Amino acid sequence: MSLHSATWRVHVSELDDSSLIRESIEWIAGESAVISVDKGKSIHGARQETISARVDNRKGACESFLRLGEKTMAQLLDEDLSARIDEDKNFHIRLDISSLVSEKIKINNSDNMIAKGIFKIECYPGDKPEKIVSELIKKNIDD
Repeated sequence: MSLHSATWRVHVSELDDSSLIRESIEWIAGESAVISVDKGKSIHGARQETISARVDNRKGACESFLRLGEKTMAQLLDEDLSARIDEDKNFHIRLDISSLVSEKIKINNSDNMIAKGIFKIECYPGDKPEKIVSELIKKNIDD
């Protein structure tokens, strides 16, 4: 089993270094990602950009997942994986932007600026998405 796709998204204000953040999103998403930048306004009226990276193939999605690194994957195994999986079989993770821009991965559990990752799990009737993600993590830690 594997992953079907991956999406990374971050909201950037005018005060943030959007080019540096975009580079970090390009790095975590990988070479096969399609990057888009949407300009808009926050709910408070300030200008902001939404930087998105979409990976629509299995190989690229798995490569993006691998960039989380062994330490982060081990941390994920210690947590309740089912809390990160929604009813559509998407695996969700939030990374700290300040760490990501230096190509270090830190799961964000606070109110700091985040990059949100969503991985579509390749899951068929009778499969348990938690088991698939767990096996994928264990396989990548062992390799």
